[in-house]
Amino acid sequence: MVKKFNILAVSVLLSFTLLGQYTIPVSINGLRDCDVYLAYYFGDKNYVVDTASLDKNGRGVFSGTKTLDEGIYLVVLPSRAYFDIIIDQNQQFSVETDTSSDIRTMVERMKIKGSTANQQFRDYQKFMFEKTKEAHLQKVLSLDNSAVERKQKNALDELEKINRQIKEYQDKIVLDNPQSLLSKVIKAFDDPIVPELGQQVGGKVVDSLFQYVYYKDHYFDNVDFNDPRLLKSPIYHTRLVRYFDQVVSPIADSVIAASQNLLSKAALNQSFLQYTLQFIFNKYSQSKIMGHDKVTVFIADKYYLNGNATWVDDSFLKKLKERVDKMRPNLIGADAPRLDKAQTPDGVFYPLHDMKSKLIALIFWEPGCGHCKKEMPQLVEIFHRYHQHGFHVYAFYTQNNVEEWKSSIEKLSMEPFVNVYDPFYFTQFRDTYDVYSTPTLYLLDENYKIVAKRITLEILESIVKETLNVK
Repeated sequence: MVKKFNILAVSVLLSFTLLGQYTIPVSINGLRDCDVYLAYYFGDKNYVVDTASLDKNGRGVFSGTKTLDEGIYLVVLPSRAYFDIIIDQNQQFSVETDTSSDIRTMVERMKIKGSTANQQFRDYQKFMFEKTKEAHLQKVLSLDNSAVERKQKNALDELEKINRQIKEYQDKIVLDNPQSLLSKVIKAFDDPIVPELGQQVGGKVVDSLFQYVYYKDHYFDNVDFNDPRLLKSPIYHTRLVRYFDQVVSPIADSVIAASQNLLSKAALNQSFLQYTLQFIFNKYSQSKIMGHDKVTVFIADKYYLNGNATWVDDSFLKKLKERVDKMRPNLIGADAPRLDKAQTPDGVFYPLHDMKSKLIALIFWEPGCGHCKKEMPQLVEIFHRYHQHGFHVYAFYTQNNVEEWKSSIEKLSMEPFVNVYDPFYFTQFRDTYDVYSTPTLYLLDENYKIVAKRITLEILESIVKETLNVK
């Protein structure tokens, strides 16, 4: 009895061990004695998880003692050519194909054993390759100006027919197995169906603005945020990029509103929330578009610094807080921080808020800065062109060498400016105006609101000319 029990225990243990493994034999006809790689998608990058060494017959095996995360994976050849496979709960199957630089050829010649999901995925890819080829041909025919009108119409009709065939094929896959990864990917690609112009929706007549808002608000309706498998596929990242690059207005307030709406959906799953939050934060913290620092501050305050991003460490949060604390006081539209203790070369206090002008260029500079030497004379020229229309310059010297400063004011013809400095750092200008390099240029309106920041002199002059209505 003891021996039988031990044998049974070993058998059960072995069965559980095997359930935790993946074994994927691959055969690549045309390759021999080389390595191929198994990688997964994550965002716009790929990460290798395993290597298979092919023998002289082009055969090798991907295998491991732990199950792979489910998603869409790539088998990458030495030539960097690749084909996709699906990794789902069944991680015991084989793949055979021919080497090629063309993914379409590899898919068409692919043989799958032991995986219904990958057989269906292969068939779907083959179908899409063929229909895409047909659609491209019909599109070319429809745009052929030398063709008669009847032929162009026939081409357009064929194009609509192909689109219907694709939709019917996709709908059948989703209907037959709605929980499969392929079904989730197909659905996630789908855009929302927007009400047609002139329809009545909620008591409102649909116009182009209604259509845009509807499309934007429902853009992610077909993404299953409860299914993190989509994160290990190219689909979600692709939709994110398109959403923020092409759908959402680049105005900071619009980005913030769209981000809040999306993050409320992504909060259904922490993996989705983490990925989405990092994507938005990285995109707008690196943006070169003026005003997007407002998005960075908002995301930091609402999601990172209040403890919602439990996956980040204290070191990151500390650095983030230090950074946004310097960004927060000088956002576009904010009241310009006061500089009440700034002094003229004669030691007289001349606060920024004592200036009376329709537009004020606030520039932080120093004589030893190469860009300053080049740009300050240009700013003098802009001053003379627009001063009589209501433009002035508040030039803040960032160092303490008064003699050098006075000499540079004279040398660069800056006498018409209001020239100030802060030898005792009473104003804390480096923090409140985030001055980490020179020159740093802000444009303020007559109420000392920040209109623009960190702009070139060309953009400055363009704004001044338009705002002051100078011909």
